[in-house]
Amino acid sequence: MLLRRESYHSGQIALERVLMRRSVDTHDAAMIRLLLGQAAWRGGDTATARRAFGQALDTLRALGAVPDEAEALGRLGDLEAGAGRPLAAESLYQRGLDRLGTRPAPAVAWQLHAGLAATLRRRGELANAARELHAGIGEIERVSGSLQLEEHRSAFQADKWDVYVELALVERERGLTEAAFEASERLRARQMLDLLARGHVATPAAAGELVNREQDLRRRMAELTGQVEGPGKGEPGMRDAAQPERAASAASEALARTQDAYAELLVQMREANPAYTALVRGEIVPAPEVRAALAPDEALLEYLVGDSTTIIFVVTADSLAALDLKVSHSALSAQVDFARSTLASPTEGAARRAWRASLRRLYRQLVAPVEASGLLAGKRRLLIASHAELHYLPFAALVEPGPPEQLLVQRYILEYVPSASVWLRLRDRPAPARRGGVLAVAPRPAALPGSQAEVASIRRTYGDRARTLVGAQATERAFRELASEQEIIHLATFGVLNKHNPLFSFVQLVAGGGEDGRLEVHEVFGLTLNARLLVLSACQTGVGAGAVADVPPGDDWIGLVQGFLYAGAGNVLGTLWPVADVATARLMERFYGELATGRSEAEALALAQRAALRNPGTAHPFFWAGFALVRGR
Repeated sequence: MLLRRESYHSGQIALERVLMRRSVDTHDAAMIRLLLGQAAWRGGDTATARRAFGQALDTLRALGAVPDEAEALGRLGDLEAGAGRPLAAESLYQRGLDRLGTRPAPAVAWQLHAGLAATLRRRGELANAARELHAGIGEIERVSGSLQLEEHRSAFQADKWDVYVELALVERERGLTEAAFEASERLRARQMLDLLARGHVATPAAAGELVNREQDLRRRMAELTGQVEGPGKGEPGMRDAAQPERAASAASEALARTQDAYAELLVQMREANPAYTALVRGEIVPAPEVRAALAPDEALLEYLVGDSTTIIFVVTADSLAALDLKVSHSALSAQVDFARSTLASPTEGAARRAWRASLRRLYRQLVAPVEASGLLAGKRRLLIASHAELHYLPFAALVEPGPPEQLLVQRYILEYVPSASVWLRLRDRPAPARRGGVLAVAPRPAALPGSQAEVASIRRTYGDRARTLVGAQATERAFRELASEQEIIHLATFGVLNKHNPLFSFVQLVAGGGEDGRLEVHEVFGLTLNARLLVLSACQTGVGAGAVADVPPGDDWIGLVQGFLYAGAGNVLGTLWPVADVATARLMERFYGELATGRSEAEALALAQRAALRNPGTAHPFFWAGFALVRGR
């Protein structure tokens, strides 16, 4: 825990104390020395690190613990590489691989291959570096490919995605753009791609013990939720449900533990399902298929954020290019965080205009190089496949310097895709029969008066095609019964993002009939929908989190958008931050008015956002830029 918190000196002291215990055997002592060396190295004490690694290596060699000996050689290689001695590092990595030989040790081998690739790349031996990276990825996927459940694969690969990023960078340097794009696709949204390949699996009756545990946990979660949330109201005028200070709350901590236990139980129930015994992997889509899917006026912008730089792949109907944007992960993350802070509230005075400078800078870094290349000439629509913190960025509000200044949404129609492969797999699903029904739901009209006006405007637009559920009618049970028959579904309500366990992010409906009124992500994945459009007109519904990190390195995001896409929605409109009730109602009225004339979902949203931009009362991006459309078909 100390090492994870980057308390390296304290971790080093703790490990030295453990080594003093008589109960520690020789092998365990050697492995502890590897950790001790790691702590010392990270803390800047390279002399202690080298000594600890060397002692561990000697012991493990004497014991004949070959995989652990190879790991020690790799640690020494990392140390030498960090000290600027690439030839020494290369020799140590190679010794580790030679020592392993044909022994199966994927947890060690992939790191040795990756380390060796880094030294080869530094010396300009790009073909050999690519070979080692492919070998490392082969070791990783040999293990992940043997895991039955998509969640287990994602968790196993969570700390290994840098190898894929490095491969993409190396292939680009070699001039092999298609191979670089393939590497980029191999790392993003793999859990979603695998789920789509498997398709919906019916849940059989679980064993009695699992059923009893599931019911007990649901009851416990309901009790703790009531204790944590209480009767509070959200911030006035915002579609963000009340979230009290939870850090010091015993009930809150108990709820988080119970949710974790429930998530683990869901995995156990799936493991017990015979339908999951088959190993299913979603295949990535090659670049020519992506180009064939794009219209002449469309371009796909796929960003790949690495530690040292950011690459953008620009795919059009007749070309594929990769550009180095020359901005590191840390710099980009800081700039996105700052930009979002300027958009958080449309305050008066100088702060109200602060967003322009930060979004102008991000435009110069993320879009201007592409436009300067001429690759976007004649394009009207941009499909954006974000990566890392870019998922939090409202591209619509990026500012092209003037004169006159223009925002990106004024020049292009913008849509988002989880990845090119996921988009094409979603698009290739059989199109459901168009039933023409529209379901608009507003469960909290007293707290959110704009939501009632919003669903009323939908009723006016679509007439008898629309069914509205307002207040007490808007139960979770009613939604479940009606949703599968609708062409358009609109939820105007509170939304809550649970970053600790994104499976429990939810949109608020009304409780009753055995349902708690919280439509949670893990429940959404079990729905069957046929809607061409699902709108989540609530707070932060367009963002998610990872299973093991807020920003998942492999882009395996878990959230409402992913859940509804998997459930069958063709396109999902969500939000990137807490949105204002009344301004949202006005934007949605314009959106549906444009949609009813036959415009596409993306074009209707762009026109609604441009209208909000022209209105002085809603011109600040806070009111409109947070709405993002994720395209499925």
